[in-house]
Amino acid sequence: MAQAILPVGLSEAKLYRRDNPPRPQTRLSVPRTSCFGKLVGKHADLKSCLPIQYQPRNQIRMDPILDLSGKRLLLIKPSSLGDVVHAVATAWALKERWPTLHLSWLVNRGLESILSPISCIDETVPFDRNRFKGVLGPVSKQGDLRSFTRTLRDGKYDAVLDLQGLFRSGLFSWLTRAPVRVGDRKARECSTVFYTNKVSTPPQPVHARERYAALAAELGAEPAKREDLDVRDTERAVVREMLREAGFGDGPLVTVCPGARWETKIYPAKQFASVLDELADTSGVQQPVLVGGPDLETAAQEIIENCEKAKPVNLTGQTSLRELTALLDRADLMLTCDSGPMHIAAAQGTPTLAIFGPTDPRRTGAYGQLDNVVRGECELMPCLKRRCPGLGMQCMHSLTPGGVAEKSLALLRQTADNS
Repeated sequence: MAQAILPVGLSEAKLYRRDNPPRPQTRLSVPRTSCFGKLVGKHADLKSCLPIQYQPRNQIRMDPILDLSGKRLLLIKPSSLGDVVHAVATAWALKERWPTLHLSWLVNRGLESILSPISCIDETVPFDRNRFKGVLGPVSKQGDLRSFTRTLRDGKYDAVLDLQGLFRSGLFSWLTRAPVRVGDRKARECSTVFYTNKVSTPPQPVHARERYAALAAELGAEPAKREDLDVRDTERAVVREMLREAGFGDGPLVTVCPGARWETKIYPAKQFASVLDELADTSGVQQPVLVGGPDLETAAQEIIENCEKAKPVNLTGQTSLRELTALLDRADLMLTCDSGPMHIAAAQGTPTLAIFGPTDPRRTGAYGQLDNVVRGECELMPCLKRRCPGLGMQCMHSLTPGGVAEKSLALLRQTADNS
């Protein structure tokens, strides 16, 4: 018969089962031959500043369903914008399964504002990324690490769900002293040494949402019924006033995000302008709204200068993340490169036409709208490269504005038919 083992700091039984008698818990002792052992060996003070009980891998196994009613869980997904948006569905799933669960979210401080108003998230734990940058960052800045460790332990978490799967996020999960720490079995940078429960997620190519769902299922969560970012009526009112002040009139609201973090994901501004001109000529979309952060202001200005028929409204760099979310929630169509705003629009259920080049939409596309993708022609696609490997951005330059406009028009008509 399976024997219950009580992890440190937890009073309830049946969180873990084991067919063999338990071995005593010990402090962290990792062979020098492992990658983490080498790291600890180089920074011996790490052991003294992290006095945490450790259970060897494969010693324990979790029941299929962990009752988190009234418990405290830390979800770790600090970045990036698109991945954070994907993970919101996981938060909804956990709260739908256990309404009395206290759910905290460890997130980069720059993205905290998009999560704070969401009703399924009880608390955000802001994280200053630059304090612990890189694999060695958490180890080299021990003063900051001690301070952040106190913050994590004050949370008194019963479980941690690490959706990031890197050394730093795995370390943070371990620092909480939570008895249940769930992560991906294929997580990188040796982060699996920090997990009590390592989950086999679907093989690639698979969408990030599916991987997150597999990890949450280990805790007993079911597929989420919601994935949206919980836009409030007050936020919608702010956006209506913003559009009015910017001179937006009547007609379909088509939002356009003309950039991305990788240069290889960016559709050329002149071709974007040609798409918008064709939409203005064929569908009456005279005022497309350009959106994105301050880094897209130059691209937006170039699009405006090259438009001959369309009269774009430029809101790049003028919206907060929550205002951007409310704006995309209101839109009739989102035309975008592979970017964070693309995932926000998809989460809000806005028809989203995504221009893809070096990346794979099966892994990072607008979830639920993977058919709404337009791509050029290149023998290396998807190369997954931040810089073009020598073919002159063929994947983007070979995509004609006519093809993008045709697909955009089809989605607009579909939206009108469904309204």
